Amino acid sequence: MNFKNFVGIDVSKGTFDIALLRESAANSIVSAQYTNDFHGLVKLEEFVKKQGLNMDETLFCMEHTGIYCRLLSHYLVENKYHVWLEMPVQIIRSLGIQRGKNDRIDAVRIAQYACLKKDKAVLWQPPREIVNQINDMLTLRDRLIESRKSLKQPIKEFVDAGFKDTAKLIENMCCNTLKALDKEIEQIEKELDKIIKKDSNLKKLFKLATSVPGIGKITALTLLYFTNEFKLYTNANQLACYCGVAPFERTSGTSVKGKSRVSSFANKRLKKLLHLVAMSTISCDKQLSQYYQRKVNEGKNKMLVINAIRNKVLHRLCSVIKRGTPYQVEYQIA
Repeated sequence: MNFKNFVGIDVSKGTFDIALLRESAANSIVSAQYTNDFHGLVKLEEFVKKQGLNMDETLFCMEHTGIYCRLLSHYLVENKYHVWLEMPVQIIRSLGIQRGKNDRIDAVRIAQYACLKKDKAVLWQPPREIVNQINDMLTLRDRLIESRKSLKQPIKEFVDAGFKDTAKLIENMCCNTLKALDKEIEQIEKELDKIIKKDSNLKKLFKLATSVPGIGKITALTLLYFTNEFKLYTNANQLACYCGVAPFERTSGTSVKGKSRVSSFANKRLKKLLHLVAMSTISCDKQLSQYYQRKVNEGKNKMLVINAIRNKVLHRLCSVIKRGTPYQVEYQIA
């Protein structure tokens, strides 16, 4: 699309700052700040009308900041605005060294980024509410698990240091809390099962994803959310790049001959889960276990081999999603 107007939006918990950059007058930027609620949305509509923007030529760009940008981003899409949600690290790195920082300046920088990278803009479509609900529950589950870890850690430290009596005392004092956390985590997982069963599309995609060796419930559901039910990424290479497991060459002329490395531009949550998936497949999948041992015996770096396995798992996943049939051994990728 031929965008000529760019609205950069910096979203925080209580407010959002906007900066309007017109391609025809790049040095004249109009800024404003509104509350991050329904009243602020009304003010944004008034701002748009006052500026006389042609919505077919206007791109709204903001960083993907999770729940804080949900109200605004959903509202814009529902009202037929063109919205681009970008990873914060992409915007920061693209603009190079910057001096000074506040919300107004950040909104201007986001508008400048949208103008500069307009040809690469990916218009955002919000996940269905049931998919958002899955992510909210997964996020809560992660927090409960972290809370459980923080309580168990001092117990382990006292045991390792030889103070078993103190460790036992602390464990007894935390016993009821730990049991409650375990129960709440279990309840969330049961609720996730109910959600999957009552939605035909989620049920189908979940069955396909979990048919791939190593991919369990949590990884499958996390992938379902971040890929918007596997609609955002059309092939395994794109998904691998988004997850931060795609290796990139590092060479230049005859002087720079570095090893291939993955990019830091990644979804850290998915990258962590895929590492666990790779470690699981090494022990439970005969083909990938043999592949791992063969490459390690050849002298390959273990982490590079594990990363290759993460890519193979994603290729398997994308194949079954595209094909629409569960993973089968005879279709394994060499």
